[in-house]
Amino acid sequence: MGYNLEYNSDQVLESSPLPMARKNQVPMQGRILDSVVSSLPAEQKGTQDQRLYNEVLDAILDRRLSPGIKLKEDELADIFSVSRTVVRRALLRLSHDHIVDIQPNRGATIIRPDAHKAREILRARRLIEGAVVQEATVAATPESLDALRRCVEDERDQVRRQHKGTGLRLSGDFHIRLASLAQNDTLMGYLKELVPQTSLIIAIYQTPHHTQCSHQEHFDIIDVMATGVTRQARAVMDKHLQNIEDKLDLSGKRSPGDLYAAFAHVKAVEN
Repeated sequence: MGYNLEYNSDQVLESSPLPMARKNQVPMQGRILDSVVSSLPAEQKGTQDQRLYNEVLDAILDRRLSPGIKLKEDELADIFSVSRTVVRRALLRLSHDHIVDIQPNRGATIIRPDAHKAREILRARRLIEGAVVQEATVAATPESLDALRRCVEDERDQVRRQHKGTGLRLSGDFHIRLASLAQNDTLMGYLKELVPQTSLIIAIYQTPHHTQCSHQEHFDIIDVMATGVTRQARAVMDKHLQNIEDKLDLSGKRSPGDLYAAFAHVKAVEN
C-alpha cells in the first residue's frame, strides 16, 4: 500500500495533457480538479492507480530515479501498459504528496528538496511526533500495538529482501499509523504532508555507508509504548528522528536516471 493519504483520484482530466496552472491560480497540490470520471471500473482503476503510484514512488526511494528527471506520460503508459489517464491520476497523487512537481507545458518532474527545506521538514517532524507518540501511548491497546508490530514486520521483510524503496515507504506508513492511533486529526494532517517528503529526503541525502535499519527503532518505540510511560516514548521517538537526520549528507548530489532503466523489471515480467 502507499501512504495513507486522503486524496480523491477519481476526479482527473481524461483527455487533456497534465493540468495547467494559470497565473494566480491555486497551486496544484491539494486542489480538486474540475474533470470527468474515467470509464474504468472502480476496483480496476484503484488497482492500476495504486500499482503505478507505488512503483514510481519505490523507484524514487530506491534511487533508481533521481530528482529533476521528467516523468513522461507516454513512457509510463507504455511501460505499465495502462492508459495515460491512469498515469495522470498517479502523478497527481505524487504531486499531492510533494514528491513530483507539475508545471505548465513541462509535465511532472521529481522534486529535489534543498538542504534548508530538508532540515525544516525534519525539525517539524520532531516537534509533531513527540506529541503524536505521547497521545498514541495513552490510547494504545494490546491489539493496536500488535497491528503496529505487523506493519514493522512487513517493513523489515522488505528491507531484508533488498527492496529498499518499498521498505522506506513502509517505514513512513508506520509513522502515519502511529498518528492514526493517537486519534488527533490535526496531527495526522501534518504528518500526511511531512512523511512522504521525509522519505524523499532520506532517499536523496542518506549516505551510502548507512544501512536502512529503522525497523528496529520502530520495534523499540512500540516496546516503550507498551509500558505506558509517555515521557520515555517521546524520548525514544526524538532519538529515532535525530538518528535519521544524522545519517544524511545534505550536500550530496546525484545524477538523474532513466525511466526505462528504472522500470526494466516491469518489461522483463511482461516478456
